Amino acid sequence: MTQPVISCIIGVYNGERYIGEALDSILAQTYRPLEILVADDGSTDSTSAIVTSYGPKVRYFWQPNAGPGAARNLGLSEAQGEFIAFLDADDLWHPEKLERQLARFQERPELEICLTHVQNFWIPELQEDESQFRDHRLSKPLPGYVTQALLARRMVFEKLGYFNATWRHIHDSEWFLRGVEQGVVTELLPDVLVFRRLHHTNRSRHLAAASRDEYCQLVKFALDRRRHKTE
Repeated sequence: MTQPVISCIIGVYNGERYIGEALDSILAQTYRPLEILVADDGSTDSTSAIVTSYGPKVRYFWQPNAGPGAARNLGLSEAQGEFIAFLDADDLWHPEKLERQLARFQERPELEICLTHVQNFWIPELQEDESQFRDHRLSKPLPGYVTQALLARRMVFEKLGYFNATWRHIHDSEWFLRGVEQGVVTELLPDVLVFRRLHHTNRSRHLAAASRDEYCQLVKFALDRRRHKTE
């Protein structure tokens, strides 16, 4: 029986420090066949040179800077696989992530989205932060309602649409919310299969206030939609 192709999409902006590790963690996956796509959101560093050094194993696309949602949409528009997965340019996957997730789709034909748990880890330069949060929920495995933890049938994006790139910070949360509202069949695995790197230039660190503002807007929009449906 022919195994389905999984399209693995990395959206990146000036990710030269970690993009190689992200690509290596995809190439280390125990599952095959894979398609690897990098959607460069206008990088001005050496990201392009690093990615293209991988040769034909990685398909590379560039666009003027438009935000992470737009970059992921670029990758989606070029993807050819039956399944879609995303990895951030500074994060890592467990080698068996895709294999374990796809096994659930084979066991549950009705399944449309599979998620995993995520473990944060701090770079060595942030050892003080790591110590500060040792007993905090941030240091524990977290349910991964984030794109890095996602494996989805391609048809889900035909059903829900692409990411709304006008949201600069919470486009993924808005997309997941659409899935909940439309009854997409989702399963969260207990396995920790994604490792999220915490470093000096995380968007969540530098743009926390703007992100909180967007979350507040999203909650309001969701409540408004729910109220209109019940009127």
